[in-house]
Amino acid sequence: MNSYFLSELLLMLATMSTGIVYGIDVFFAIIGKKAASLSKDNSIADYLGHIHLIADKRMPVIGVISVLSTLLFTVTSLLRHTTIVFSGIALLLLLAHLALYLRITKPINSQMSAAAIQGIKPGNIRQLQQRWDSIITYRAVILAVAMLTLILAGGSI
Repeated sequence: MNSYFLSELLLMLATMSTGIVYGIDVFFAIIGKKAASLSKDNSIADYLGHIHLIADKRMPVIGVISVLSTLLFTVTSLLRHTTIVFSGIALLLLLAHLALYLRITKPINSQMSAAAIQGIKPGNIRQLQQRWDSIITYRAVILAVAMLTLILAGGSI
C-alpha cells in the first residue's frame, strides 16, 4: 500500500468518524437541548438517561477511531507542511473535545444512566441536564472546526 493511499484512507476514517460525533453533538446543541428544557423531569431522567447509557457504550469506539485515524494521518503527513498543520489542529481539537467529555459530560451521563437503570429520578435531574447542556454547543463548535481542518488537510495533500 503506498503512502498516499494510506493517507487518504486515514483521512477518510478521521473525517467520517469525527462527522458521526459532530452530527450527534450538533443535533443535541440545536434540538436536544431545547427539547430537554421543555420536558418533564421524569422524562429527562428516563429517556436521556437511557440515551446516555447506550451512547456511552457505543460512541467510544467511534471516538477512538476518530482520534487514532487523525493521529496516524498527521504522522503520515509529516513531509507536507500545510497538511500537518491542519491535521495537527484537528487532533488538538479532538483531544479538547475528549477532555470536555471526560471531565464534564461522562460523569453526568453516568449519574443519569444509573438512575435510568434503577428507574428513579435524581432530585437534581434538571441541574444535571442544564450542566450537560451548558457545554454541548462548545463541543459542537470544537468538532465543527475539527471537521473543517480535516477537510482543509485533505485539500492540501
